[in-house]
Amino acid sequence: MRDLLEDSGWMTRLGVFATLFLGMAFFGSGTPTAKIVTAEFPLFLAPFLRLLAAAILTTPLLIAYRKELHEISKSNWLLIAGIGSIGLVAFSLFLMTGMKMVSGVIGAMVMSLSPAAVAVGAAVFLGDRLGPRKLIAVALSVSGVVIINLSGESLQAQSLSTMVLGSLLVFGAVCSATAYSLFAKKATKQVRPVLLIPLAAWIATLLFAIPGLYQAANFDFSQPTLEHWIALLWWGIGPFGIGTMLWFAGLARVRASIASGFMGVMPASGLVVSYVWLGDPFYWIHVMGFAFVLGGILMVAWAHQVGEKRAKEKGKEFSGYSTYPC
Repeated sequence: MRDLLEDSGWMTRLGVFATLFLGMAFFGSGTPTAKIVTAEFPLFLAPFLRLLAAAILTTPLLIAYRKELHEISKSNWLLIAGIGSIGLVAFSLFLMTGMKMVSGVIGAMVMSLSPAAVAVGAAVFLGDRLGPRKLIAVALSVSGVVIINLSGESLQAQSLSTMVLGSLLVFGAVCSATAYSLFAKKATKQVRPVLLIPLAAWIATLLFAIPGLYQAANFDFSQPTLEHWIALLWWGIGPFGIGTMLWFAGLARVRASIASGFMGVMPASGLVVSYVWLGDPFYWIHVMGFAFVLGGILMVAWAHQVGEKRAKEKGKEFSGYSTYPC
């Protein structure tokens, strides 16, 4: 893909880079925010309300491009359904269950495995070349998560078995987000992202409707505090609604290697929100774990850069896979 910023001024470049930065920052904030939501809202009601908010927010896009709905093929409808069911429904259930067991810091670091997971998923299911750089990226990212999980400070806060189970459940959310990213990459070749987002949101909302409304009938809506309601609203419109639109807008303007570099904002955002909003304690071991994870993300970006160069030399278009906010 040609970088559309090559002939643009510095203000335009700055605007696009800010778009990518904010898209990943919003995505990164979602994991610790889910930790707050799980404290007061039931398992099915929370994601139902979250996705309903995101669906309503993005419905104007659906209305604006409604004439293109009939052009969506059956195969792309299946991809969109996959995004809604696996990338949003399964993602929400895994994340909410897992975040009950781990801290915001650990959850944010596990979720930061997404870029490496997408690289592996693209290789396994779509025949994308993994290569040594992406293998190193996987090793660095996993090492960073292990360092934080097995640090003395983390083990003092909770039992090892609980932390491992919670981390595995959050990793289930990572796998769901990987499916989202792979499905979205294929679907957006023919479907506008501004159509894909509300369609997937409404599909997921409908799938959550029956269990969500059942729990709503027995839920005391006066119980959650204002903070919990703000967290729920942000979890819906921030990471998935606004974050996804910003990320897609940025991806349309730059090469995959440039966009991939901004994925490093995701774990940084998750850590900041965990420290500031959740009040998680800071330990220097977190810096080491973050450095490993960031190194893995930058290795993915480097792999994309090399892939673009090779594709250009062969006169082909490079097709890189990146994480999509959900």
